[in-house]
Amino acid sequence: MALDANIRGQSGIQADVDASGRQLVRLPDATTPANVGGVRLFSENDAGESRGYPYLVSPETDEDFRLRVAQDTPLDIETFNYTAQNSGKHNYANTTLAATWGTGGLLFNSGSITTTTTGARVRSYASFAIMDPGTLNLAATVAFSAQPVANSIIEYGLFLDGGANPFAPTDGAYFRHSSAGIVGVINHNGTELTTPALDFSYVVNRFYAFMVIIHERKAEFWIDNVLYATIDTPVGQGQPYASESLPFAMRHAIVGGAAGNVLQATLKEYSVSIGGLQIADTLGEMNNRIVGAYQGLSGGTMGTLASYANSADPTASAAISNTAALVTGLGGQFRFNAGATAVTDGIIVSYQVPALAVSARNRRLKVNGIRISCINTGAAVATTATAIQWSLAFGHTAVSLATAEAATTKAPRRIPVGIMTWPVAAAIGAAPTGGDIVVNFDSPIYINPGEFFAFVAKFIVGTATASQVIWGTATVIYSWE
Repeated sequence: MALDANIRGQSGIQADVDASGRQLVRLPDATTPANVGGVRLFSENDAGESRGYPYLVSPETDEDFRLRVAQDTPLDIETFNYTAQNSGKHNYANTTLAATWGTGGLLFNSGSITTTTTGARVRSYASFAIMDPGTLNLAATVAFSAQPVANSIIEYGLFLDGGANPFAPTDGAYFRHSSAGIVGVINHNGTELTTPALDFSYVVNRFYAFMVIIHERKAEFWIDNVLYATIDTPVGQGQPYASESLPFAMRHAIVGGAAGNVLQATLKEYSVSIGGLQIADTLGEMNNRIVGAYQGLSGGTMGTLASYANSADPTASAAISNTAALVTGLGGQFRFNAGATAVTDGIIVSYQVPALAVSARNRRLKVNGIRISCINTGAAVATTATAIQWSLAFGHTAVSLATAEAATTKAPRRIPVGIMTWPVAAAIGAAPTGGDIVVNFDSPIYINPGEFFAFVAKFIVGTATASQVIWGTATVIYSWE
């Protein structure tokens, strides 16, 4: 039976179409409550390029008519463009199969071996929790030197491992690359659920962004912003894995026999974030969490930045200098000989912010506050009182306080922070009469890459003697931006 092209209602009104033959419609009259209609509003999170159908999610409106909105909060970001492990952020373990750090990325199987029962694993010391109703988002940028080969397994995501070769995951959510292809995995205390092999083929040596988005009720597996698979949390579990919080980890293992060929994987970068929650962090707080607080940055000197040797005295007593630092570090402990009244500004503790470089973090140092604490040692204060004026110097491009301002150099910027005094006959171990110097900066001090930050002392009253020594500590409250 043919369909009449003219569609009429009971009132006799005829429907119309546009020039392309599409019927013209509109919602019922909104001014008459009985006639009010509506539509369901959805957002297209994925167009369905891989799965064949779009991934649609409805937004939420609260009881006060506000549309729910949120932001992503970075928890960790690391770009592997440096040549030595950041031992402050990452744990590395291996058996024969090795991973090496380089400007091109973190290279797994750098020795190009095919030996069975070998493996390497790198994981973050920090771990990251699912916070309902938000999502925990992991993105890893990875490239492979060849197509999958027999007996070679590469996994990357959020997981714990057994701690010994071949470092197999024991709990987590991650991608697995093997001769069976690439799959998504959720692992609940050793019990795995996997997706079918993803309908994804890669170009050798091309970097792809692999993303695992984890919610309490499911895990999603994305590649270059295309959703390839999801795994729902089993009904007997509260979330996809057993742990409350997990580190980022990547491992490469050869198990079950020799690898069919040489395969390498390069990790260029990874990031972890919380999505959907409003978290009020300052930029400095966020960066301290990401790059590490009170320790060396990736690509730089590892360990604590303060000059504080374990179970050892500070650098031997000496006269203070205007051009050379007594102690090098971002704060720490120090001692120096009492000096005569003089105009010399002496550099007590000095630190250079890591200079700009391709394989460095290139962050600014943000100083929020300082503390200087001293005592008199060696001998009691003799016939002349001791008074020391303290200041901060920062922004200079060489350690010397005599560095000049010019087109390519910067002189130090100076802030006086206080005076310490000891009266005549102050005993060994006596603190200055005014106690510690503590300054909190409502407007922080910023020091750029390559510039110096220093604690500076000047004797305004005193007697030069090697027997009287000022012993102290300098503390910096800071963050990275």
